[in-house]
Amino acid sequence: MTNGQQILRDKTLDARLLSEGYVVVPFLTEGEVQELKEFYYSHHSREQEGMYATAHVPDVPFRMRMNDFIKEKFSRAIEAYFVNSNALGGSYIAKGKGTNGLLRPHQDWNIVDEDHYRSFNVWVPLVDLTDDNGVICIVPGSHSWQKTYRSASIPSIYQDREEEFWRDMQRLYMKAGEALIYDHRLIHASGTNTTDEIRLACVFGVIPQGAGMYYYHQKDADTIEIYHSNPEFFLYNNIFDGPKGLALAGEISLLPPPRPGAMRRLLDKIWPSKR
Repeated sequence: MTNGQQILRDKTLDARLLSEGYVVVPFLTEGEVQELKEFYYSHHSREQEGMYATAHVPDVPFRMRMNDFIKEKFSRAIEAYFVNSNALGGSYIAKGKGTNGLLRPHQDWNIVDEDHYRSFNVWVPLVDLTDDNGVICIVPGSHSWQKTYRSASIPSIYQDREEEFWRDMQRLYMKAGEALIYDHRLIHASGTNTTDEIRLACVFGVIPQGAGMYYYHQKDADTIEIYHSNPEFFLYNNIFDGPKGLALAGEISLLPPPRPGAMRRLLDKIWPSKR
């Protein structure tokens, strides 16, 4: 069970983050939003299709320039909101027009030992969100439903529930500069952008002080390998290539898939308001 270590300075917000898995707060000033947009477009075209993230660009020096600028512009607000935490790295996330910009309901990867710690993203749109440009959608409280292991190599236990999640997810019509601070276990998604303007955002990772970082990789049908990791691995490597260069910390058994009907009973119990 993850501990209740305080993450946000405001105790009311911190309690909501613990219980609901997310909070939305004012985060960047208008000036900071504008500077982040200008920096992005000084290095990128305004024409783009689908999803693009600077964190996944093969050119590592370019990737680091993007990270460093985001970190600089986020530093004031991160200091204002977070306590007992370590800031990791940042990326621009651009959603252009087209169906390949659809982000299906999912949970983000495990990067800490979730038996003892939580990990978070700070997701900040640089434009106002609408139904037309890919509003962010969430399932409140889903971070605490049940234990899961998550990475590119580990199939989601919720993959057969996507249509159900789409129907009932809560839409967050955020304004430019607001932040969605969310637990990596929270189920979230966003639709396609049907407008001619890129839906530009920034995302930044945060973990509690004292939390080690790990990389989870499915070895075979029954086994998950856990590797010691660090912020530099995620900043300098292609994380979809597997745990290259990381030291093995141990192995665990893959959680068994829910038995027929078990997932339905779980959702009926923990998400009754949406049934």
